[in-house]
Amino acid sequence: MKANAFSLVAVLVTLWLCTENNVHAQAAKFGKIDEAELALKQYPLDTAAEAVVLSDFGFTRFIFTSGAQVVTTRHMRIKILKKSGYNWANIEVPFYINPPGKERVASIKGYTYNLENGKVQKDKLDTKGVFEEQHNENWFSKKFTMPNVKVGSVIDVEYTIYSDFIYNMRGWEFQTSIPTVWSEYQAQIPEYYDYKFLLKGYHELATKSKYGPGMPELEGTAYVWRMKDVPALREERYITTLSDYQAKIEFELQQVKYPGEQPRTMTGSWESITSKLLAEDEFGMQLNRSGYFKDQLATIMAANKTPQKQLEAIYAFVQNNMQWDGKYRYYTEESVKKSFEKKTGNSAEVNLLLTAMLLEAGFDAAPVLVSTRSHGRPAKDSPIVNTFNYVITHVKTDNKEILLDATDPLLPFGSLPMRALNGEGRLIKKTDQRWVALKPMANAVYTSSDIVLQGDGALTAKVKETAGGYYALNIRQQLKEDGEKEVIDNLRQEIGEYKISEHNFENKHNPAESLNLHYTITSAGNGQPNTLLYLNPLLGHGEKENPFKAANRRYPVDFATPIDETIVTKYTLPEGYVLEEVPASVNVMLPENGGKFMYMVQQYGNVLQVMSRVNINKPVFYAEEYPYLKEFYNQIIAKHAEQIVLKKAVAN
Repeated sequence: MKANAFSLVAVLVTLWLCTENNVHAQAAKFGKIDEAELALKQYPLDTAAEAVVLSDFGFTRFIFTSGAQVVTTRHMRIKILKKSGYNWANIEVPFYINPPGKERVASIKGYTYNLENGKVQKDKLDTKGVFEEQHNENWFSKKFTMPNVKVGSVIDVEYTIYSDFIYNMRGWEFQTSIPTVWSEYQAQIPEYYDYKFLLKGYHELATKSKYGPGMPELEGTAYVWRMKDVPALREERYITTLSDYQAKIEFELQQVKYPGEQPRTMTGSWESITSKLLAEDEFGMQLNRSGYFKDQLATIMAANKTPQKQLEAIYAFVQNNMQWDGKYRYYTEESVKKSFEKKTGNSAEVNLLLTAMLLEAGFDAAPVLVSTRSHGRPAKDSPIVNTFNYVITHVKTDNKEILLDATDPLLPFGSLPMRALNGEGRLIKKTDQRWVALKPMANAVYTSSDIVLQGDGALTAKVKETAGGYYALNIRQQLKEDGEKEVIDNLRQEIGEYKISEHNFENKHNPAESLNLHYTITSAGNGQPNTLLYLNPLLGHGEKENPFKAANRRYPVDFATPIDETIVTKYTLPEGYVLEEVPASVNVMLPENGGKFMYMVQQYGNVLQVMSRVNINKPVFYAEEYPYLKEFYNQIIAKHAEQIVLKKAVAN
């Protein structure tokens, strides 16, 4: 059965291959199904797949009537393999309207094919079921559901998009969250337009072709990009956003040259973007308005005499007096003055207020454009402002550069939230135009336990956890949102069999200090001396599961921040017990000083000390480093699972 399935895939790929000498050839014809596609029970290259894209074909051309339009026709064929794949029969086609330009979706058609009693059944999409949905001011979508979909169905869909936006020509996504057998994109581009092609992702092209001149009406060039056996794009631990790793091609219009006209450069520069932003009312002009906060600023400046204290006080004022509404923006939606009066605003309104106050106080401050981790990496080599979705504040003082974000009242001064740790941001400043590194704050947690052990196995432990950086920030956020009980309940689940009591938090509301948690752990014994005692050396605090389970990985592992986790337990042993078995000490290093794991067990009289320390020294590990990282954590998990065995000494 498996051999037949592999043969079927080979047949399908052969069917869909386009001939090299005809870029218009479309191998999978709309409305013509092959019974081999209906007979397919599972996709052999990914047997867990709920559905598979059998073929996805796109063709873009330009038409010229009252103006230029980009016309893209897409034909996709999807096989439904499991009930969980039914959602792939719900089709959504986004389109954009920003007058005077617009997009429209036309010529929607589709069929669902099923094999019933050896015969092919064909159900046509009723276009009366196509409806339109508006998502925001500019974005809309056409939505429809294919009929009579069941396990084994093949859906066949085709539509055309007409777009006035030649500068923002749509890209093509070769990869989705289900596997793709064959994806092909063709584009016929007139000689008037010079586009830059940006191929992204971690899957290689099967073929790439260029033909030209290729159009009978005007001179131009035709391009073809093909990928085969594209794996599903799936969420994995420690990534930014899937779009950063998706196989796709994007286009950037660099120059337009119409007959009889001088060439026009369309690609901007960072210098021109900076000038434009600083002149816009929704951005730079907000930095020049200060009358509405002058009284508050005067009070702050009078109460704090040194520049450092004034800087910290201004930051704390904005943190504590402005509530972030959760919106990621680099433009204001209303004036910063109105946001100041309402005491709430989006990320631009909060951090542009901070920047404006610092400028008015005489500091060398400027905004920094950021693309958050969920939004994707900014294109450093392409000056496009909409690759950003967030803004923070840069201030230079005493030859130091500090990045600030006042959206979170729990964030320490000089630190950035995890969401902003995405490579580099663009400094928007006339006199100093450059990229700045978005560095994480120091990030460490230290857990120490003093344990008194009894011969019957009972124990009492005084535990102190000291958290700094993002560890502390996360706990403070949990305390604020869920309360102490929820945090302690989560800790109980983490350490397992032990009971927790007498907990106490220190510095809950002081982000400048480490967050300390004190608590007591107890475990009841069996009421009588034991010949052997088995100890969990780290008292339930160790690593229990490797976060890296895949055999291999094509994406980088992005921790966002270095990691420093230390656990120290000190056991006071009951009289008359000696060590029978003890884990061996280890010292494991990642290549190129990427990380280190130390584990030691030492005895001093009747005190047994166990120490585990895990250091990850860099935030990003690339695919070729993944096997070392996975094995590194395998060794941590194995060592943390080992027990200590104590034996009651035999009296002479």
